[in-house]
Amino acid sequence: MKKIIATLLTVSFICFTSGCANMGATEKGAIVGAGVGAVVGGLVSKDHPAEGALIGAAVGAIAGAVIGHYIDKKQKSAEETATVYDYQPEEGTVVNIEEVAMEPAEIRPGEASRLVINYAILSPDAEKAIPVTEIREIKSSGKSLKEIGPAVKKRNSGTYITEQEVTFPANLPEGVYTLKGTVEAEGKTSTKETDFRVAKIKKGSEYLYAINMVE
Repeated sequence: MKKIIATLLTVSFICFTSGCANMGATEKGAIVGAGVGAVVGGLVSKDHPAEGALIGAAVGAIAGAVIGHYIDKKQKSAEETATVYDYQPEEGTVVNIEEVAMEPAEIRPGEASRLVINYAILSPDAEKAIPVTEIREIKSSGKSLKEIGPAVKKRNSGTYITEQEVTFPANLPEGVYTLKGTVEAEGKTSTKETDFRVAKIKKGSEYLYAINMVE
């Protein structure tokens, strides 16, 4: 435990007393996160050091992520959504996530990604706005790296697409990650997961991150 504390203090001290003073929030988060990630990686997988190192690096990078704008849009009306789901008022409140995705397919290191959730809400009173809670979670090898939210919005019946911008540090490790979306309203919950692969590719004179959804 003493070694762990010493490592964390050393990383924090180096960052906040040296060149980090001129860095942006993402870069500072990446450096401090990397130190935390290295410690976490060693703790979570002593018997599998390679896996532990990968998870630790991912924890560090994700910990340095900067949360950006939240965008939402109603895609279908209450009537259209009720038709799609063959909804009857006696069913009560219905919540269903149709899709979760990471966009766009390519980003420059340090650019924002969009964590997308597309979902339907139906209730007996279609015009009544009810509190809806959204949570996004990024995982690696089944372990939670970062939870974003909750975002609580009032919505009436319909189908919505919501996007949460997240800027990951440029040191995001290549590999397969999982994006989990959770939507809850009036005691009803829907969850959906999708895997995405992050790979560093060269385009012309620059490197980009290719983000491909895994079927």
